[in-house]
Amino acid sequence: MGDAEIRNAELHRKLLDRAGKWKERGIGLLILAALMWGYVAWQLLMPSGAFSGGGGCYGLLFEKPAYGDGSVARCAVERPWPRLLGVLGLSVPVSIVGAVLYTKGSVSMLLSHHAMALTGGRR
Repeated sequence: MGDAEIRNAELHRKLLDRAGKWKERGIGLLILAALMWGYVAWQLLMPSGAFSGGGGCYGLLFEKPAYGDGSVARCAVERPWPRLLGVLGLSVPVSIVGAVLYTKGSVSMLLSHHAMALTGGRR
């Protein structure tokens, strides 16, 4: 093996390592975005105070309208709407960046393998 082939193999390995790190970061951000969506879904589906013993309100998606005692208004006010909307809004750029990083890593790996296959390890 000549010096050029060793150098090309080393460059190929470094590119694959960097691409793997991009993919890992992308997967991590996508998992974080999924957890954020799960938190919002949890807040919408579970009754308030389900595990603390209090509440008495159904999950927001299952809430029945009540006009006499104002219980729906009280239940809607108990939910942390700004926090839910903030988490939901923050999950969008997190998922976009995660998808871009994952795609960048995958394409870099494929192109590196393709270049090595076309050149036979030579440049």
